[in-house]
Amino acid sequence: MIFSIDHLVFSATPSTAREIRGQLTAAGFFPESFGLRFPEIGAASESLSFAGGGFVEFVVEFDTTRSPRVWFAETPRLMGLGFASDDFESDTHWRGEPESWVMNEDHVLSSGSRINIHAAGPHRHLSDFYVFVMDRPDGRLEFPQRVEGPRLHGIHFEGAEAEGWRQQLARWLGLPEAASDTLRVGDVELRFSQSAETALRVSPTFDVGASGAEIPLARGRIELAAP
Repeated sequence: MIFSIDHLVFSATPSTAREIRGQLTAAGFFPESFGLRFPEIGAASESLSFAGGGFVEFVVEFDTTRSPRVWFAETPRLMGLGFASDDFESDTHWRGEPESWVMNEDHVLSSGSRINIHAAGPHRHLSDFYVFVMDRPDGRLEFPQRVEGPRLHGIHFEGAEAEGWRQQLARWLGLPEAASDTLRVGDVELRFSQSAETALRVSPTFDVGASGAEIPLARGRIELAAP
């Protein structure tokens, strides 16, 4: 079953990544020793966790001759959305379809420890916006010790392709409808608003303990809302 949002992947320049991570840290997000390097695409990432064990990952390019233009042409923005599965084989039934992909790789973190990343996506990884499923067989996210702090409340999809994304996510992941324009993943609502905007705008909302704020992105925003 797809039981949670696993993590949110943002593309950013090094300076905007530092700036936004600083704003999120001030709002209660927890910086983790979870730095990753992807030399094959000239990119690296740093992450911050939030309540429930999920995290936000900021991917920056260090080699522009290798980094995918489709990800870094317009930053900062939410470019990837990961879902957590406790039944990976069943929940990735589309593996083997022409544009699907699977990752099963060992990585060394900035802390020196090793992790295995087992994930799969139902469409092209090098897309303007991509979704994927993480293998979480024990039903726990990456940082289960994170029980306090900001909590992901919802994700808003806006644009001409919003309805198409709603239909595809429901089909790929079997997500239940909360309303005609809304899907649900655990406690998180995915809301879809059709508009004339050509570029998809994806905006997460987090409940924080202080008064609300908004972090603008090149497309969309990060909303820090008072619960």
